[in-house]
Amino acid sequence: MSAVEFPSKEWAEIFCKKINENSNYKNAARGWEWPLVFKVTQLPDDLLRKYPSGNIGIKANLSEGQCYGVEFYEDASNATADFILSASFESWMKILRGELNPVTAILQGKLKLEKGSMTTLMRYTTAAVELVKSAQEASK
Repeated sequence: MSAVEFPSKEWAEIFCKKINENSNYKNAARGWEWPLVFKVTQLPDDLLRKYPSGNIGIKANLSEGQCYGVEFYEDASNATADFILSASFESWMKILRGELNPVTAILQGKLKLEKGSMTTLMRYTTAAVELVKSAQEASK
């Protein structure tokens, strides 16, 4: 199976499918009922040519451990959700490669919560780790 480019609409759709196949996420995300936007900034030159805004967004419609679809934004400034997480392309890649834990990334300021409650987010750290596992699966 060939890897689908991150970030892309195709990758986002595979990510949603992988979330729905992840029973650990389903259990850990009980009670979570908010869409989440992942912003990707500081794109490398090849992606910047493809997405001139330099600010891509992937919105996952998440509720009770399920993904009910994704939206891909070539310009994330148009993306809205109750929770918005933003990081550079390089930080997202480190998270996807398993080199950076998402909770650590937030604490180090490499992953920023642009919108939403940090208190709520921190109640779902296990779910966040499982989301990353689904994202890693989508990247294989």
